[in-house]
Amino acid sequence: LAAITTALALVLDSIPYIQFILGPIVTLLAVLFAVQTTRIRFKFDEDSFELLSAGADGELEDSGENIVVGGANRWTYDSFVNWEFFPEGWIDQPQGPILVYFKETQTPEGEWEVGPGQSANSAEALAKGAVRGQVHFFPALCDTKQLREEFTRRGCAKL
Repeated sequence: LAAITTALALVLDSIPYIQFILGPIVTLLAVLFAVQTTRIRFKFDEDSFELLSAGADGELEDSGENIVVGGANRWTYDSFVNWEFFPEGWIDQPQGPILVYFKETQTPEGEWEVGPGQSANSAEALAKGAVRGQVHFFPALCDTKQLREEFTRRGCAKL
């Protein structure tokens, strides 16, 4: 994802007028993805999925509290109520997906309406088969096929 975004940024940065508007935004996004790719790690243990940070010495460290709803960035597999990759179907394409999504019920219920949770837990969404929970999105900065295999192997619920 970082490489694709960087390539797109290089193209946009060479087009007159766009290079002053869209180019810098995509360039900053590419830098963010590149930095996060070297810094963020996902860990699957016996009972939980966890977001960790790579320390200066290469050791994995606690990533701190979740920036949106607080609490640890660690979720038990049995708290998952859904997961997906977006755009759907891109996981098996050469470019891969852009976003990873999962919804869980471990976060205190009072936080479920924060951010995209409001629409994901709406009466309309529930009527279409959604299950209530806290929504999480993150850029697909990892081997998404391996992530899909782990979600499946660990029994994470999927609608």
